[in-house]
Amino acid sequence: MTDAPADPVAQRKLQRVWRCFDESGRLQRWPSKRSEQLLALWIVWSQLPKNTQLSELDVNAMLAGWHDLDDHALLRRDLVDLGLMQQTPNGAVYRVVNAEVPPDAAAAIAGMADR
Repeated sequence: MTDAPADPVAQRKLQRVWRCFDESGRLQRWPSKRSEQLLALWIVWSQLPKNTQLSELDVNAMLAGWHDLDDHALLRRDLVDLGLMQQTPNGAVYRVVNAEVPPDAAAAIAGMADR
């Protein structure tokens, strides 16, 4: 298992985020707190192919396949707004950005891999 944060508050936040996903890694519900939404987005980002150009339809299909929310556009927009994904000005082509993962997001991603 991954090195869990020593801070009990941080550990509880990770637990809340992980409970939003099922055993197979599908996002079942959207966290209510923005800090937890950000961790959930990092987990989703970690599942996207890097260094590949994708159409909006491809991105939508991937995101729709990884969650049970009815709003894959929310995830796509948030990933773009956070700079984890870039899109061309006309929105036709997307690319997942190779980003430096913050420690709390790394812990969230690693914890999902251990599930």
